[in-house]
Amino acid sequence: MSRDRLSRLPDPVLLHVLTHAPAKEAVCTGALSRPWRSLWLSSGVLNLDSRSYVHRAGQLCDGRSLIFIRDAKAALCSLAAADGENSLKKLTFTYLPPGNGQRDEYMYSSQRHIDDGLDALLGGAPAARGLEELHVHVSPRDCYSLRVAALPSDALRALHLDGLCLTSPLHSPPALAPFALLETLRLCRCGVRLTDLAAIVDSAPLLAALELDRVHLSEAPSPDADQRRLRCPRVTALSLGNVGGWYGGLELDVPSLRRFAYRGFLQHISFVPPPPANMARADLHFDLDNLPDEACQLFWHFVGDFGGAEVLNLSFEQPGARPTGLGQSR
Repeated sequence: MSRDRLSRLPDPVLLHVLTHAPAKEAVCTGALSRPWRSLWLSSGVLNLDSRSYVHRAGQLCDGRSLIFIRDAKAALCSLAAADGENSLKKLTFTYLPPGNGQRDEYMYSSQRHIDDGLDALLGGAPAARGLEELHVHVSPRDCYSLRVAALPSDALRALHLDGLCLTSPLHSPPALAPFALLETLRLCRCGVRLTDLAAIVDSAPLLAALELDRVHLSEAPSPDADQRRLRCPRVTALSLGNVGGWYGGLELDVPSLRRFAYRGFLQHISFVPPPPANMARADLHFDLDNLPDEACQLFWHFVGDFGGAEVLNLSFEQPGARPTGLGQSR
């Protein structure tokens, strides 16, 4: 009879392995042996991944969204019952179409299930209140949404959202609890009103890193100049990649900025006040497609804001051409 070498590994090693396993597989490890029975409950990490619910042939299980949310709620309830409200430190929520590119058979009901389920998981589950790290990844083409007010805020330090549309009441910014410990915010392929993003940033006094990648920033129905300004008083690293959606210019108030990265078209973006003279690095990559009439003026105004940076890296890309760069200057 062969020995169970896996179970002979130290618990810290086993727990590290479980932190990388989808929740469905992590729970199933409880059937391996008695020491494994409740080990997944102690990992502090829960990876909810819809790709565990696809048949080998690539076809979706019937009612996959309902089953997925049901199992997610059950896992969070088990965590809360086992170790209380503060046992879960990291949650990843991934809901993607199957590998064959097909959508769920009942796309609209699936969208409702995921929207309501995600809202309930983050806004109502006791086990989620102590989250320090949250990653949500959904397919942006299916228009999933999440209420800004449903985001857990008590202990959150890192928030990464991919593919979501963040929503709030139309005529008023969301009433948010303070994100007292939030240090990193990353939005990728998301839609959000600028006023809602500003509300999140304003409620996070320790926010040091902000990354917006392919984010659509929409405005309030009748924005004034103040509603086109994003204030980030403590942010030291800011990255904007192909961000759009606003009109009339965007003002950035980032007095502590040390590192800045920009990728996209020439746009009306200005820093008020200008970036600090002791900035460490600025990486600017411009797409030269569809240049506006005032392109030259926009370019020199944008680049001029970083005249005091220790390192300034400029690169350009034309449609159908390989990127070219001017290199670095000190």
